[in-house]
Amino acid sequence: MQKKTKEAILIVSAGMMQIPAILTAKALGLYVIATDRNSDAPGFAYCDEGLAIDSKDINGHVRFAIENQERLNIRAAFAGSDVAVTVAAITNALGLPGIPLDVAHRSNNKSLMKERWLRDKIPTPYGAEVRSLEEARQVIKHIGLPAIVKAVDNAASRGSMKIVTEQELEQALMNAKVASRTGTAIVEEYVDGSEQSVETIVWNGSHYHVGMADREFGFHPFHIETSHLDPSQISLDRQKQIYEIVDAAADSLGIDFGPAKADMIWTAKGPMILEMPARLSGGFHSQYTTPLSTGKDPIRAVMEISLGRPLDQRLLMAQHSKTAVCAGFFPSKGKIIGIHGVENARAIDGIAHVILTKGVGDTVPDYIDNGCRFCWVIAVGNSKDNALQLIDRARAIIKFDTEA
Repeated sequence: MQKKTKEAILIVSAGMMQIPAILTAKALGLYVIATDRNSDAPGFAYCDEGLAIDSKDINGHVRFAIENQERLNIRAAFAGSDVAVTVAAITNALGLPGIPLDVAHRSNNKSLMKERWLRDKIPTPYGAEVRSLEEARQVIKHIGLPAIVKAVDNAASRGSMKIVTEQELEQALMNAKVASRTGTAIVEEYVDGSEQSVETIVWNGSHYHVGMADREFGFHPFHIETSHLDPSQISLDRQKQIYEIVDAAADSLGIDFGPAKADMIWTAKGPMILEMPARLSGGFHSQYTTPLSTGKDPIRAVMEISLGRPLDQRLLMAQHSKTAVCAGFFPSKGKIIGIHGVENARAIDGIAHVILTKGVGDTVPDYIDNGCRFCWVIAVGNSKDNALQLIDRARAIIKFDTEA
């Protein structure tokens, strides 16, 4: 078979949130190969080649990449979702730019990252990995209540639950273990504060600060992001302190190349880091709200260095100053029998996107993690108030009819 002359990129995951990355790769003139366990993944419609491979199937990805590197001219791999380990395995096997496999594992395992940060005195809530209920009780004795129980190696808050009494521990532990490939869980000190999603890129020994968004959460005891505001409205001094911890946390994990996305919280004791996967953000942050609010293009920046090109710092410089909001809409649980007002909302000046991943006939589940969300509205305005007003207008128009 004839060898491709175009440079190819392998994008791991092809869901709705990965479509902007696929389109970016196409705009760069790359031959785009995407993988996803869902053979009908929406991103497949935009790429050159789509393969039904589970994003967590490391061996399957490495085998495909090795067998097809020369034929397809594969020159980069990109984490479309929380798949830093899969991407690192590919880049390590093919000798492409990326991070070492052990670093990727640390960035994807809350226990390993917690151990590093506690060792290196990075400000982070105390937490420990547990397997049994008795081990979990011992951690609770150490940290007290409330606490949060989390899956070790999952994303989107799957398996996460805040507990305020020890009677809730057994169920929370079960939820977290089911969501963990390790069969274990993290029991962690619960801290209150305002939360931020922080985007950085590490290249050539330097940390580049891409952006920061303020996050709102609801549906406690679960931890579901209901909206985010981009860019952050907190003071520049606080942002500086946050970035200092983010940079130190990336160094502690050994992330010396590519994206390092931090979940931060500003507490009464100052900023603390919660998690740091070696990828760009999800939740339409790097995909939409950062480009809309600032004109920055973090996806293209990461793709270019993944191809072995120098970092184009212009891609990380603000071209304009607006405010973007990504808000989740949360219809009542039940079967969807009607959806109204979507096109009218899209017609509002300033509503950039209305994104739905369910339709009539689908079921609205209990909201227990971020993976349960299926309706997002993204607005861009000249100020925070302007953007939030646009969200309110869309919320008044978009309606769901559900039946139990």
